[in-house]
Amino acid sequence: MELHWQLPAIIVCLQILLADAFLPPEERKCKYARIERLLRIRCYNLDLKEVPQNLKTSVEVLDLSYNRIKKLKSDSFQKYTDIKFLMLYENMILSVEPGTFEPLTSLQEIDLSNNGLTTIPLELFQLPRLRNLYIDSNELKSLDLNALEKPIRAPLEYLNIAKCELKELPDLGIMPKLWQLNASMNPLQDFKIDSLANLCHLRTIDLTKTQLSQCGCQQVTQHLTMLGASPQYVPVCMEPLDIRECPLPYNRTIHSATFASCQTSVELAETRSFWLFAAGCFGGVFVVLLVLLFCVIRCRRKRAQRRLRNAQQRKPFVISPRNAINNRKPEDEPLHCDTAHA
Repeated sequence: MELHWQLPAIIVCLQILLADAFLPPEERKCKYARIERLLRIRCYNLDLKEVPQNLKTSVEVLDLSYNRIKKLKSDSFQKYTDIKFLMLYENMILSVEPGTFEPLTSLQEIDLSNNGLTTIPLELFQLPRLRNLYIDSNELKSLDLNALEKPIRAPLEYLNIAKCELKELPDLGIMPKLWQLNASMNPLQDFKIDSLANLCHLRTIDLTKTQLSQCGCQQVTQHLTMLGASPQYVPVCMEPLDIRECPLPYNRTIHSATFASCQTSVELAETRSFWLFAAGCFGGVFVVLLVLLFCVIRCRRKRAQRRLRNAQQRKPFVISPRNAINNRKPEDEPLHCDTAHA
């Protein structure tokens, strides 16, 4: 094909490339889509150094993974209060300013894994809907949680703190809804069985590739067995230990006041949910009855108004003067009526 036939196509391609080059990076590359009716914006692997600020504010799933974000600022997510799922893994995040996550009251899941964080932003534990927290593969060697307000408000169900160089499990207080904890690949040399008393709903705990002592390993296995949970991801205890050297953990876990308090929290939450459900049902039935009553009253009112209009439109009748008393005809003669003229 000759060159002059190819020139128009080349010119069109150049125009498209130049037009894209002058667009902001986030508008040019971030991908918009719908996932189960949720608006997702995927800014994956775009070499971003901060959270973009001109995305659609109604975003519900925001993927900022595999970028070069080093710091999260207090205004990073102020525009995006509808976010439910936030992916920030594989960045270079070293610090998070106070108040960064406070606007995200709808947040259900956040992934901060594979960054350089040395502590967990405490405000995450006060988000009212946060269920899943991934903060594995960070530098959480020693956590300072003295300022953490307990009990935490977040209804955490899954917590991943694997590969963080932790020597003990962080004390987050009573977490009645947490059912899965991944603490694998941590040197849990200071592990204390008492910490599991806070987790009365625990069903799975991953302690693979940890440095648990033989006693700790045995105690965890016994604790999970008593709960009816799976010890599948607990290191195998190679040898049984004497109860005098490694006492059973029951009095320190499932028979402890902490465990009982955790169970009470679960029962209160279930009772509250039941009464909220019952109140919702009662309210729904009450509203339906009110609507039906309104419809009945409205129908009756319309019917009465229709009858009144028909009565007003009907021509009235008057007794004819021929039927007057002084001119009465014999009884067998029918009465005469005069129609009144409107």
